Amino acid sequence: MLVSFALLGPSICAVWLPSIRTSWRPVPPWALLFAAAVIAGLFTGVLQWPGALSLVVLASLARWTRSVDNRWLKLLSILAVIVLALGLALHVLPGFKNPKVIDAVRFSADSAPFTLYANFDKGAVGLLLLALMAPHFNGLDNLRRVVKPALLAVLVTVTAVFGMAVTIGYVHWDPKWPPQVWTFLSINLLFTCVAEEAFFRGVIQEQLTQALATHPRLIVLPTLVSSLLFGLAHAGGGLPLVALATLAGLGYSVVYAITRRVEAAILVHFAVNAVHFVGFSYPYIAR
Repeated sequence: MLVSFALLGPSICAVWLPSIRTSWRPVPPWALLFAAAVIAGLFTGVLQWPGALSLVVLASLARWTRSVDNRWLKLLSILAVIVLALGLALHVLPGFKNPKVIDAVRFSADSAPFTLYANFDKGAVGLLLLALMAPHFNGLDNLRRVVKPALLAVLVTVTAVFGMAVTIGYVHWDPKWPPQVWTFLSINLLFTCVAEEAFFRGVIQEQLTQALATHPRLIVLPTLVSSLLFGLAHAGGGLPLVALATLAGLGYSVVYAITRRVEAAILVHFAVNAVHFVGFSYPYIAR
């Protein structure tokens, strides 16, 4: 079972590696690793054929969306990508058996118990949207171009989000380094932050930005819509979490609007989640 995730994680990282030249055509390394992850998932039971078929359809739609010229066909294909990606990320579609890696652990004496799954479906969605639709750099060397705005966004977003979270009594200062820290950080980065930023910023915000490119008065609309949708996606956690997620989403959306590269939003998102996990009561104070 772990083999499929040991291949899916590196396949996400391989998005920034150059394609392998072959006599037929250049082959991106992420595609080879992802194919191996899917095959391993089928053999180990993490993935069943309906799930694999959903991923093939999503990859085909995302790839086709980039090349279609007809305005209405492009809109329909984007909507189809959004609906299918949401279905997979929310675990609505069948064909996946995601293992539980953290089971009802209380990381603080007064915190709510926390459970974490390694979600193959959400991780695969993030990979496909990142590789095929979200604007990103073609190599790791270019990452330095987003470091400065990302660090500034981290400072502002962390201060704003946790200032609000402490003020409303959602969390309190609680520095810790539990045994599960590396499990949490690796899964959160690769299967949560990448997936959510590829979707909300790389697809939603980017497509709105392109659609409104000729309407300068509406320049802030994609940023606001992306932030609000990100907040609403956390509605299951209640109104305080929606407010905090919207505020955090604003930080991610602004840094994306400045850089137009999804790496910046991923870095800020991951920094906020990491600070939350190691520095404050996680996930929130139990009532």
